[in-house]
Amino acid sequence: MNNIFKPHFSALSLVLDLLSYEDLFDYVKKERTKVIEALERLSNEEFTRSRGLSFDSIKDVFVHTVMNEDNWLHYRAAGLGNRTERRLEEFNDLEDVKEYITEVDEKTSKLFSRMTDQDLQRDVIRQRRDGGKESYKLEYVLYQLPIETIHHFGEIFGEFWKMDLRAPYYSYLAYSRDKIESE
Repeated sequence: MNNIFKPHFSALSLVLDLLSYEDLFDYVKKERTKVIEALERLSNEEFTRSRGLSFDSIKDVFVHTVMNEDNWLHYRAAGLGNRTERRLEEFNDLEDVKEYITEVDEKTSKLFSRMTDQDLQRDVIRQRRDGGKESYKLEYVLYQLPIETIHHFGEIFGEFWKMDLRAPYYSYLAYSRDKIESE
């Protein structure tokens, strides 16, 4: 069962170019900053409390979004293995998570600074737990990561609403408007 999975849509040409991927990642970083500002208002107990979420606590869901970027871009795409050695349990509070975010953001910025359009067609291999492998073009990975992160932010927002707190929603439309106004 070690076959390589190739998506059926591999011939599909996405209209996104390298600058558009960078724009998506920039939007996610801006949204993440707003999420961090909201998380800073929670106690560490609320941040780390078991809630039965996709990754148990708000902390774990949030760390997963950063690990996901790290794993896909800086391990799998770089050919350095399947994932970081870091584990969710290593992060005790939001400060630990913010340090990791800084580390991953620096690596991602460097990646974008040297990436070419040809790199977008490179295969990225993911080793499954059952021993099989999946192969995706880097362009699909760059599209998937922001989408998955936003899904998980929605999960965190749901927990904010359960606590009767305002969720830090920042739409892509607002981001685009703010970007145009700042130019």
